[in-house]
Amino acid sequence: MVTLEDFSRLVAGIYAAAATPERWQTAIGDIHRTIGGNGGALVTAENAIWIIQDAVLPAGAAASYTEHYGRLDYPLAAVANGPVGIIRSGAELITTQRHSEFYTDWMHPNGLEDGLLVRLSAGPRPSCFILHTSVASERFDTVERVQVFGGLVRHLQQALRTQHHIDGLTHTGADLSAALDTVGNGILVIGADRRVLSLNGAAEQIVRVADGLSLIQGHLTAASRHAEQALGLALYAALDGDANGVRHGNSLICERPSGARSFVIHVLPLHTLEEPGRPRAMVVLINPAREPEPSAALLQQLFHLTPTEAEIALRVSRGADPKTLAEELSVSLPTVRTHLRRIFDKTGTHRQADLVRLILTLHPFTSVPES
Repeated sequence: MVTLEDFSRLVAGIYAAAATPERWQTAIGDIHRTIGGNGGALVTAENAIWIIQDAVLPAGAAASYTEHYGRLDYPLAAVANGPVGIIRSGAELITTQRHSEFYTDWMHPNGLEDGLLVRLSAGPRPSCFILHTSVASERFDTVERVQVFGGLVRHLQQALRTQHHIDGLTHTGADLSAALDTVGNGILVIGADRRVLSLNGAAEQIVRVADGLSLIQGHLTAASRHAEQALGLALYAALDGDANGVRHGNSLICERPSGARSFVIHVLPLHTLEEPGRPRAMVVLINPAREPEPSAALLQQLFHLTPTEAEIALRVSRGADPKTLAEELSVSLPTVRTHLRRIFDKTGTHRQADLVRLILTLHPFTSVPES
């Protein structure tokens, strides 16, 4: 089971790669180690020929793909001809042409037997993301793996849009802020003196409300002493580094006085936009309360829940306990518990906390018609 902490770490890595493209390989590696498989790749089409932007592949595979096999990639061609955001399985796409040159001379020798593929962008130069595995004896597209991968899709899309904007920017705070407004989570850029240099619209809204985080004299400040101390240590690690001068990222939780779900905060070194002697850090603020909630129809489709079970699962994810559910649905407490047992069985979870984590990893990247 991929935990919420795991998922948040993957999201932070994706946005770190958007700001520092050299980190895409690290982000791809973390994704495949967490979700499964042997590697992954971010690719873009140029005049109907696929070009690898970043990848975790066997030695020599990327070079031969670039030299010859990229123009023969029939699985990616099928993904590119389909809609944006739809996850396709490798088994579905590869099986039909296992006698082709691309499969026999490149995929099979490099151990690419199955995987998950998704088109991230539209237009004449589409980008796609791939996870691959060498295992052919069992399907790679398990329910949980597809759910987690699907939850990352919109973050990958936002990261690519942000990277595209940043590529042509100067170092001015106004330009950077405009670019980062394409990201749904709060993003701040912090200077060496710990002052906020730039923030996007989502971050501005978070600090304006001041429910756990605020700006005080230009500094990002947490309301709780514990979170403030953790934030200070994380900024020190990202801006100043350890005893060897190595800067690294950290994550923390920031509780909110209102009782709403705590913010998840990721602090990362920001190398790309730095000037000599002027380190910067990027702070990513994730508000779980604003993460899109999957529809009841999507839960029914994925887990074969009944309409009542889907509704109960969603209410549990919003914090409702069995007694509250019984009152809201006008049913007995034993009835609610029976529904919960069935939901746990169908979703492969064992308790309410597991169910909440599972639902938080889901994202309605496709629209499912309500019945």
